[in-house]
Amino acid sequence: MSAAKESRASLAAQLTALLRRIIGAPDYAAYLRHVTERHPGCQPLTEQAFLEERLQARYSTPGNRCC
Repeated sequence: MSAAKESRASLAAQLTALLRRIIGAPDYAAYLRHVTERHPGCQPLTEQAFLEERLQARYSTPGNRCC
């Protein structure tokens, strides 16, 4: 891949991550990086388990939503 294509791909990945943070969407890749770097002895959740846990945490407490 050329340097220009790699640069565009990197920018697209960064923008996607930013948008996910803005709208509050779970970011499994960021979670994996965190677990790998900060908790090397821990087994990370599967993607499905991670998404279920994040949705449960987000919607289990009344009053956390605007609508």
